Order: sequence, then C-alpha cells, then structure tokens
Amino acid sequence: MTRDTLRRVRGAVLAVAVALAPAAIAAPQDWRAQAVATFDEIWQTVHDTFYDPTFAGLDWEAVKAELRPRVEAAPSSEAAREIDREMLARLKRSHFGLITTAPSGALPGAAIAPIDVRVVPEGVVVVDVQLGGLGGLDVHRGDLVTSIDGQPISKLIDAAEGSTPRAHALDAWRRVFSALHGAQGSTAEIDLRTAAGATAHVKLERRIESGQAVTVGNLPPLYVRTNTRVETTPGRKRVGVIAFNLWMTAVAGPFETAIDAYRHHDGLVIDLRGNPGGLADMIRGIAGHIVNDRALLGQMHMRQATLEFRVNPRLSTSDGRRVVPFAGPVAILVDELTASASECFTGGLQSLGRVRVFGRQTMGQALPAATKQLSNGDVLLYAVGDFVTSTGRRLEGEGVVPDEIVPLRIDELARGRDAVLAAALAWMDRAK
Repeated sequence: MTRDTLRRVRGAVLAVAVALAPAAIAAPQDWRAQAVATFDEIWQTVHDTFYDPTFAGLDWEAVKAELRPRVEAAPSSEAAREIDREMLARLKRSHFGLITTAPSGALPGAAIAPIDVRVVPEGVVVVDVQLGGLGGLDVHRGDLVTSIDGQPISKLIDAAEGSTPRAHALDAWRRVFSALHGAQGSTAEIDLRTAAGATAHVKLERRIESGQAVTVGNLPPLYVRTNTRVETTPGRKRVGVIAFNLWMTAVAGPFETAIDAYRHHDGLVIDLRGNPGGLADMIRGIAGHIVNDRALLGQMHMRQATLEFRVNPRLSTSDGRRVVPFAGPVAILVDELTASASECFTGGLQSLGRVRVFGRQTMGQALPAATKQLSNGDVLLYAVGDFVTSTGRRLEGEGVVPDEIVPLRIDELARGRDAVLAAALAWMDRAK
C-alpha cells in the first residue's frame, strides 16, 4: 500500500451533510460519452478499493454487465446518474454516494434556516434553535414542523425510502434537511404546532452556518463549532461539557483548552449528538485526553492492509506543561445522527469500558471513506475499509447502542429539559 493511499484512508468523510452538499460540475460536453466514462470510473474505483474482495457475495462484474448498457442508452445525464447510484446501492453499505449539483443530489442552496430538527413518531420536531438568527420569533424546542415553504412535512415523510424504520427516518430527515436549505438571505416560511396544540407561522432568514470554515480535499466548505460549559449534577458535582459538530482539526485546540479547564472537575460529558463524523485519525488524539495508555480503539480492515487505531495519550499540553489525561468518569451523548468517526470513537471507548454512553442508537454508518473527483465533475464518496472495535464489534449497520437509552420526547423538549444530559449527570453522582 502506498503512502498516499494510507494518507487518504486515514480520513473518514461525513455521512450526512456532505453527501447532500453542492459540488462543482464540469462544463457541458458530450454528456453521453462522459456519462459512460463516469460509470466506468465509479465501477473501477470500487473494484480496486472495496475492502471485501468478495463484494459481500455480490457479482461486481455482473453488475457492470447489467448496468453499463443502461447508461449507454440513458435519455439524459441525470438518468445516467440514477443508474450510477443504483450500482452503488447494490453494495448495501454506507459511505457510497455521489456529491453533485445535479437536481437529484444537490441542496437548493448553501444557507439553512436556523433550527435543528429530528424525526419522531409524531413528525418532525425542533430540537434546537439558534436564537441569534431568529430575532425573537416564536420558535421553540418541542415545536412540530408541519410545513416548509408550503410543502407539507407529511409528504416528505411519506416519500422517504428505507428498508427499516431507522433507514426510513434517516431518509425523511435528509429530505427535511434539504427543504430547510436555500439561497443566503432567502426566507423559509415554516408552519409549526406547539406541544400545547397551538399553531404558528414563522418566517426565518436562511443563512450560512456559523463556525470556523474549513476545507478537506474536494469537499465543499464545512463549518466547525465547539461549545463548552460547566453543569452541576443533582448531587452538586461539577461536570465539564464539550460538544462539537464535526471531526476536523479545528476542534483539537478548543478541546484541549476545555480539558485543561475541566481537568480537576468531577466528571466530563462529550456531546456528539448530530455529529456526522469527519477525519477518522482524530479519534486517537481526542481519546488520548481521557485514556492514559495506547489502548486499541479499533481496527480498519482494508483490501490489502489493516490499520490499528490506538489511543495517543496526551501527556503534555501544547505549551509544554506535563499533564495526566482526565481520569474521572466520562459520558458520551449520541443520537440517530451520530455517525462515522463519532461512532468509531464512541464504540471504541465503550468497548474499552472507559465511557458510559447515553441517548439513542447511532446511525450505523461507520465505514472509513475517501472521495474522488469524477470526469463529469461529480465527487464519488466510497468506503475503503471496515471498522471493528477492540472486542471485534462491527459498527456498520447496527451502530452504537447506548448503555442507557433515552428516548426523544416532545413534552420534555417543550419544557426545556435535556433528558439525555440529565441522565448522564445523574449517573455522574453514582459513578466511582
């Protein structure tokens, strides 16, 4: 395996947001010849890099023989793309897809309405509100979104695909996530129903996400945010809370600063809810802030090699002070949008018995992946390895099952209670 290949496979790209983000496309040419060439590029890349040489029992040569003539006869470039997606879907694995500005794959714009939502049995619920962008408008946690720009949420949910309830809910969330996007400065008109049954109609200005903009390879810009605070348990213990939205190097400094501030606190909470992943190799250094030896977090099994992900203990600060990794109890918070590197980090530490996990079962999309620019300008996202924890537990498909499952309840959101964090803080009082 070449050094360049090792460098590329140490990064796991994002499982959710990036797969929907805009990407530049090539100038129009002979679209049919380009579509066939793109199909061949995708097929060959998977043929050469898929971590399982048996393709999980799939006859990859037969897939090409079946689908390539359909691409040659496709009536449009977009129809050819759908065949490319069908080919990737035959693998039945996460982290395979196309990042494109074509209508079927692109977000309607780079800006988003300043609310965060999740899919629940009752519909789509607001779980967070970025108050700075709302100007006092009447949107609250626990409100159900009933329509976006006149489009009923029920239709988005009914159109969602997926062979399991988890997969169906994830596809429904993706559709809502896309509907919340639009051009910067445009208005999202949203109908809401409160937990008490009242209705409201609000207009929210779409804006570019807050955070530090970073770029990785040929992916669109990503916006990294780290938030820290101190919480008090029911038993009056002081607990540091660190939340970040992406595994990017911009997180490393703020995380170290927070750990230094909380080093002598009674406990630590790492909040990875909604974190879709990022650079896989970062899990080693972040784990080193709470693990004092080179314990094995997991292994990445590839076609021709296996990479070990061992903890990199942080025994000194960036300014040269000798320190000891945090030794107190650590809780990790997760939900259905926790994916990729977040799952590898959480599952690896859970297998080591170093953390206790709270929340809801994670996405189960934990394959390390790479990206490649295709001849038609699209970007191919493709898995290059399979991650298993130190105990041999495979995270793809099942994901991480929390030690304490805490359902998402509208009534608790409406009264401002974070039930997942509350469960973690209550555990801190019992932890030894």
